[in-house]
Amino acid sequence: MATASPSARPPAGPPVLRVDGVDHLAFVTWKPRATVEFYTQALGMPLVHAITATGWVTEDYPDFVHFFFDMGAGNRIAFFYYFGLPEEDAPSDLMHRSRHLAFHVDTEEELLAWRERLKSHGIRVTRPLAHELIESVYFDDPNGIQLEITRPLRPMSPVDARDAELTVRALADVAESPRPTVEALWRRKAELVRKDTEGAGR
Repeated sequence: MATASPSARPPAGPPVLRVDGVDHLAFVTWKPRATVEFYTQALGMPLVHAITATGWVTEDYPDFVHFFFDMGAGNRIAFFYYFGLPEEDAPSDLMHRSRHLAFHVDTEEELLAWRERLKSHGIRVTRPLAHELIESVYFDDPNGIQLEITRPLRPMSPVDARDAELTVRALADVAESPRPTVEALWRRKAELVRKDTEGAGR
């Protein structure tokens, strides 16, 4: 079978750039022993890598250890321990609950089994809470980081993506106004929905 010579082939275009999931998420710990025990024993995540360095990039960067746990599916969670760095104040309750990491499971049975496992390790964990498309349990790691285990209640659909687009467009507009409110967001979203519907009807 004849093949085209290299000179006859169409030139390759630029590569399509797309990230492929999460390599790792990084946090800071002041409790390395408790952190290792929590992630390896309670969550069953193997400790897979550690970096030790004296400084980094700049002269005033503190010496540190950066260690990684395998979350599965090629994803890792990592922690920095900085030598001589004083512990920070805890965030407000709202910021604590907002800045969290959610682990995925497929079924209700898995979610409930994880809840029981966490409780067996003496970890305080919420009852399952359903919201929108997911159901979750929440708990804290030894560093005060809120963690979540969540399962889908139904698959996300193109309708969800379109609604998200309209919601975030409205949010971007309203967030730049002098007095942003959720009511103003709803009004702006309604305007965008009307324009979208009218445009589709033409």
